[in-house]
Amino acid sequence: MRKLALLTGINAVGNGIFATINIVFYTEHLGFSAGAVSTVLFAATFLAIGGDLVSGRISDASSPKPVFLAGLILSALAITALLAVGNRIGFVMALCLISLGQGLCMSSNTTLIRRLARENPALARASLRSVLTIALSVGALLAGIVLGEGSLGAFRLAILANAVTFVLAAVLLAGIRVPAAPTGSPGRPNPILPDHRFATFAVANGVIGIYLHALSFALPLWVLVHHPGLAWVVGVAIAANALLAAMLQVPASAGITSIGSARRRLVLGGSCLAASYLFFAGGWTTSAAALILALVALVILHTLGEVLYSAGAMELLFRLAPESRQGQYGAFYGISNGLLASLAPWVLAFALASTGGWGWWALAALTVALALVIRAVSLPRRPRLDSSA
Repeated sequence: MRKLALLTGINAVGNGIFATINIVFYTEHLGFSAGAVSTVLFAATFLAIGGDLVSGRISDASSPKPVFLAGLILSALAITALLAVGNRIGFVMALCLISLGQGLCMSSNTTLIRRLARENPALARASLRSVLTIALSVGALLAGIVLGEGSLGAFRLAILANAVTFVLAAVLLAGIRVPAAPTGSPGRPNPILPDHRFATFAVANGVIGIYLHALSFALPLWVLVHHPGLAWVVGVAIAANALLAAMLQVPASAGITSIGSARRRLVLGGSCLAASYLFFAGGWTTSAAALILALVALVILHTLGEVLYSAGAMELLFRLAPESRQGQYGAFYGISNGLLASLAPWVLAFALASTGGWGWWALAALTVALALVIRAVSLPRRPRLDSSA
């Protein structure tokens, strides 16, 4: 597990850098519009989902190690290819290969954790998640330096550094011995959609999941438009969000002992997320001090919303799914989130371009409305009364 933790931390630093600077690199240095980038990212998401499905099947049937290794190597090569992009076709191919590499890493990574920590996989996942969060925040801080420097050379160096982290992760993975697959095979999956209660929850949750991209996608573009001289604050804001989330996630999850408490936590978190969107509705052009205070409020509201909402959503995921089909329901939940979250770049770019910030008001209202929909569909089912009585 130590090698896996080191692997996770090294790769997360690179991913933290890349996630913070990529949209600026695509638009400012490669010259593509935010709309074009959003379209490519949306299309590439389907490759990530396909890679995830293939990864999960192969990992369960044999070993997750070769699949995970293939994903890391493909990601390193695809990210490096961004440095040689000279036209739209090359750009599309690079982003598609990056998404495919990410997809191959998803389920194989999860299966690897389960194989290495059979006795207590939940504790192992929690420990790795802490390493991941801290490393991502370090990467975001380093990205702030790149954004502040602003030159093409700085961006290229940062992208190359991210590719190197995938190579290092692959080297560490090669030295990990993976236990054999457990005996027995899962039964034939049954469709989840007839369970309208869970399907509604998963779809609504996927749309609300747009919030996961607000700081990494919308904030850099917003700052470039309204305060181009303060680009460095993006890395600080994202790093602060990651560190606060790591500190607050456990307290935010404490005390959730029923569907009722999970619903309340989820609605409160959704309301905080909706309030955080209203930051983007204004330009905050009065002064640098006002901008800093507004950014502090944004990070606090967004982080509180993130930890409260995710705590409630994860509890509902386990409580609304039948225990005997938890894996199948979890897969439907993950695919729904992936497909709907792929709309995030389009939605956020549209909100940024909306006159007077009305797009952000609409997104805030939609977030609260969907949180209330989840609250309604997750009400405990009442026993049916006998109609003959």
